[in-house]
Amino acid sequence: MRPLPRSAWPLLLPILLLSCSDAGLYAIDGRGANQGDRANFSGTVCVPLAGGDAFPTKVVFALQGGEGVETEIVGYATDGLSTLSSRFSGPFVKFGLVAYHSVATGILGGFSDAADFQAALPRYATYQESGPISVRSSLRLGKTLLSGDMQTACRGEVARTRYMVVIVVRSQDTSCSNPAFNIGLDAACNALTDKVACSECELTAVTGEIKALAQQYGAGEVVVQPIYVRGAVPDPATRAHVAAIAHAGGTEPIETDAAGLPGTLTGLKYAARTNTLKLKRFLAFNRNVAVRAGQVLADSDGDGLPDVDEDALGTDPLQLDSDQDGLMDGLEVRVGLDPLIPDVINGCSISLDDDGDRLNTCEERVLGTNPCIGDTDGDTLPDLVEALSQTNPLVPEDLLDSDRDGLTNIAEIEAHGDPLSADLDFHRERGYGYDLVETDPTVDGRICYATRVENISLVATRERPHPLIPGEVIPAGTNEVYLYLQAGRDNDPRGAGIGSLLIQPIQYDKDEGRTPSGILPLDPEAFILGT
Repeated sequence: MRPLPRSAWPLLLPILLLSCSDAGLYAIDGRGANQGDRANFSGTVCVPLAGGDAFPTKVVFALQGGEGVETEIVGYATDGLSTLSSRFSGPFVKFGLVAYHSVATGILGGFSDAADFQAALPRYATYQESGPISVRSSLRLGKTLLSGDMQTACRGEVARTRYMVVIVVRSQDTSCSNPAFNIGLDAACNALTDKVACSECELTAVTGEIKALAQQYGAGEVVVQPIYVRGAVPDPATRAHVAAIAHAGGTEPIETDAAGLPGTLTGLKYAARTNTLKLKRFLAFNRNVAVRAGQVLADSDGDGLPDVDEDALGTDPLQLDSDQDGLMDGLEVRVGLDPLIPDVINGCSISLDDDGDRLNTCEERVLGTNPCIGDTDGDTLPDLVEALSQTNPLVPEDLLDSDRDGLTNIAEIEAHGDPLSADLDFHRERGYGYDLVETDPTVDGRICYATRVENISLVATRERPHPLIPGEVIPAGTNEVYLYLQAGRDNDPRGAGIGSLLIQPIQYDKDEGRTPSGILPLDPEAFILGT
């Protein structure tokens, strides 16, 4: 078979990027490198670290209490948890608190910050209950707390959250011996004549239900960690029950005496795993360039309507929102609204952008996108880019080819083409090109890529007022190039990932060319983490 001619290589660029996001295998030779109306970037980009505010941890502590639990164990548990919450005083770790005996009681009804958690600890110290022990009840309540949070929290946050259920066990579970306290025992477990084995079976089943929440709600990670606080003579049945929970919960059983409990609680790993993120897509997008049927058109205000359209419609090409109703002109035209007549969108804020995707909550409501996820449909194209590029931010675009020109919609967006017109000639001349090669990781373990982006078209924009700073003017010729680094969990192409954004202004003049000139650097520390 004959090799492809070099003239055909540019057509393969978007396809290659789509099929292999972990390493770039291509570059563009001779296109745009010395053109005054093209920009090029080169440098290193790094996947963000899975930690900090954007990657929270939520922990439910379930503590056996009441009759049979020695006062010293209660004191050691309280001391250990107080020390732990003092260490994690930031907003990225939240705590729930459950006390259990025959039934489980939510001392904290949901996840709270460290201060509220510490304030609730004395209520565990005064917890009094007698009767048979049901470790199962604590697992079931833990499941309820986790599932409730996963259903109500932002989907993007849930996808980045590490959920933990930490159960402190003093004595064996007796659920199977006391069915009156334990409605709904698993039939297969209940059929076992050995009640210790029945409890072991039941604890495995309920813990498995907790682990399954990760798949059901797309959570980042769910683990269940049991801790056995043994007495002078360890109990084999309790050991077996703790081992069953650990095995089903994705952990190892931990055993300690009472004095070692504080150190055990503070020594657990609570932070999110650092190796959970992979590069899904690197994307350049000039917000001031609109492409239509092979034509490069200036969009001075970056609202999705080229200047020529704004002049024809009577909208203001220098203002994102001509009628000042909080909706970009281009978005209003796209959804059939009049950009010259203010619209009232109830229950949203034109000044709020929770996910940092440059769409306010009113625009997200009109589009139907999720206001707390920068990429609602999980196809690694940011919602703003799709809104400005005439693709659907609610439907993954990687297998769609709206104009039937042989390039998927994602490939069109990567090259900054027109997904609604067959524009292969445009792609040969004007399509963006990317080169990504995995390089040495950072000292904190982040994966990095030597990256090159080429052939980014620049246009002569008009002078315009700054949309956020009164009295400030954005000079004529200013192009705002958005550089997105989209990351997500490995083997999860539809998951709600996280994006980092760098906005690089470039001045372009038809006579003087571009400023800054030359190849622009990519600095991994300059990217701002979104959601």
